[in-house]
Amino acid sequence: MDETISYLKDRFKEEQGRFDHFENKCAKFLTAVSIVIAAVSTLAGLKSGILFQLTSPLSLVIFLSFAAAAICVACSWGHAFSALRISECPSLPSSRGTAEYLLIVEADHQKLHIYNCYIDTLEKLKTAIDEKSKPLELAYKELVWGASFFMLLAVLTTIRELTA
Repeated sequence: MDETISYLKDRFKEEQGRFDHFENKCAKFLTAVSIVIAAVSTLAGLKSGILFQLTSPLSLVIFLSFAAAAICVACSWGHAFSALRISECPSLPSSRGTAEYLLIVEADHQKLHIYNCYIDTLEKLKTAIDEKSKPLELAYKELVWGASFFMLLAVLTTIRELTA
């Protein structure tokens, strides 16, 4: 049983590390998307709002490309923000009641209780990590879509400038 508890301690430390990794990744991603939002806002204001002047079919496609990119980036920001605060990091029981219980029971019951605490907390921790990974994955996909629309926007804008 001691080896099993030692194994569970190691797994618990690894899962806590994964949880922290996801938290840090969410924070960095949120910062990066916030910078992209600032850049999109700046782009929208350039050249006296030329993106919003729908005078030809090409300008309409340019506007739609910009709008799609902006929507993708905004959704990405929302999902990154959601992933950052989905849940608190589950931790092992540390109440007075748990400590007093461990003092009064026999060694076998202590080990069994500690084993159960690790198992329960590891399951909660894995669930919390999974809940964080889903919106973070969506945020990444949306940012990729947004980048694709920005690339299309750049190509179309270049074509418009070269043909003008």
